[in-house]
Amino acid sequence: MHKTLSKWVKRLLITLVILLVLVQIVFLFMKFRMSDQKIKAYFEARSTPVKIERYTVDNRQIRYIATGTDTLPMVIFVHGAPGGLDAFKEFLVDSNLTNKAHLVAVDRPGYGYSGFGKSEPSIQKQAELLKPLLDLNHSGHPAILVGHSYGGPIVARMAMDYPSKVAALVLAAPAIDPKNEKVFWISYPIDYAVLRWMVPPAFRVANDEKLHHAQQLHLLKNDWKKLTLPVTYIHGKKDILVPFANTAFAKKMMVNAQLEVVTEDKMNHFIPWTHPQYIHRAIHKYLAQTL
Repeated sequence: MHKTLSKWVKRLLITLVILLVLVQIVFLFMKFRMSDQKIKAYFEARSTPVKIERYTVDNRQIRYIATGTDTLPMVIFVHGAPGGLDAFKEFLVDSNLTNKAHLVAVDRPGYGYSGFGKSEPSIQKQAELLKPLLDLNHSGHPAILVGHSYGGPIVARMAMDYPSKVAALVLAAPAIDPKNEKVFWISYPIDYAVLRWMVPPAFRVANDEKLHHAQQLHLLKNDWKKLTLPVTYIHGKKDILVPFANTAFAKKMMVNAQLEVVTEDKMNHFIPWTHPQYIHRAIHKYLAQTL
């Protein structure tokens, strides 16, 4: 019995090491952050002027980029986990948007160049750290917030806490239902110090958020009714990372919001890349209502 258990433990450790090595290899190709230099090159190649800015709040530096005139209605894009502001770079070079809006994408706390590797599991705190972006709005109209995956509950929290500054929400595959928060088994062992150091920073931050996410979503549960603004909720039935059951939760909880639900049978979790047209459509609809 002891020998069998020992073999099982050894196999588990070997499996974990192999998985961590694979994660490291993936991380070499997918760093989930884009340098200022690469941002400049990307936008210059597409003839789109871009501002690369930073601000500091509570001793944390946050990096964001912006295109479009800052007197136009503001649209803020907030990425998931792991990720970075480059998740929405294609939106920020779209002339159909840059001619109508001030487009802002941000590295969330712990990602990109916003304190890379330093986690902030609190959704409330993340909303507070991103609030200065709302103060950059010079259009005279409340902002439109777009959140993908983990970014969804964060932009929702911003709308709950700063309702006069937010006009509408676009939630793409948002992880919002605490009872349907999916945690993969590997999240638990790699949180131990003996293995944690081997995990790339972006994945370590994502894992910290993942392990706290259900508890954080419970803290939001009684506040969904505060949302009285228009909300477009987009989710695919092929999403294996954020269960489609979140859709039912949205319908149940956002009772005072002007909720539009967009679903597709074959759509997966990566909506900003695979089905960006749904996000574009929602943004243009809300911009038309603003102007």
